[in-house]
Amino acid sequence: MAAVSTKHIGVFDSGVGGLSVLKALQSRRPEMRYTYFADSLHAPYGSLDSKTLLVYSERIVSFLQSQGAELIVVACNTLTTELIGELRSRFKLPFVGIEPAVKPAAVQSLNKRIGVLATQRTLKSAGYRSTCQLYASDVTLVERVGAGLVEAIEHLPWTSKELRAQIKYFTDEFRLHDIDTLVLGCTHYPLVESLFCELLGESVKVLSAAEAVAKRVEQLTPNTQGSQSELRLYTSGSAEHLAQLVERLSFTQLKSVSRLEL
Repeated sequence: MAAVSTKHIGVFDSGVGGLSVLKALQSRRPEMRYTYFADSLHAPYGSLDSKTLLVYSERIVSFLQSQGAELIVVACNTLTTELIGELRSRFKLPFVGIEPAVKPAAVQSLNKRIGVLATQRTLKSAGYRSTCQLYASDVTLVERVGAGLVEAIEHLPWTSKELRAQIKYFTDEFRLHDIDTLVLGCTHYPLVESLFCELLGESVKVLSAAEAVAKRVEQLTPNTQGSQSELRLYTSGSAEHLAQLVERLSFTQLKSVSRLEL
């Protein structure tokens, strides 16, 4: 993909998970204008068929484009795997997607035992399997479906005992398999990365793909002169809930948080 001349980036996900990607983007390109859409009303996307996902995605991309976005970041593994090609064919916009950080995990792992926590749909996808074959053929992958975890992160307080117990269920399982690296294969999971790190201990490195996406966007947008930093957020769910999370994550240049059902 060639370099893009843009000062406005649109980002969307099935809910608040894409905030982890947005945070990384804003860290690398703080001078940019960002518009984010959290489709919390329809989360999780992993439970929806491809036709329905395409309808929702087209509506969101059209909205982001109407707001002036000139580059779209699809902050959802399911959409990237199944529909990003279709979106590229329907919109004359550059798209950047996301996939689990299996490649860097395979490089960094010392004992070649890697845990991957993702949705069932991502783990079964052709794109994920292809990545594993290309870059992780020499490692042992311990794959687990994060059943119910997206919903928990969407709706439970991140300091709640219930959420901690859910995460501990998964980290205990990974510890039994002696992994030294864990891939958080859904954008929701890095929002509570500190819990994973605490429960796994210092011997296990935790990786997500948010930083890789931000680096890719940085490479594609070499010229940002004249940009006016701004962040506007929209959600099909609770604007109050989204505003609370955004405050906790300490985003900069926030202009508004609004509810919008497309």
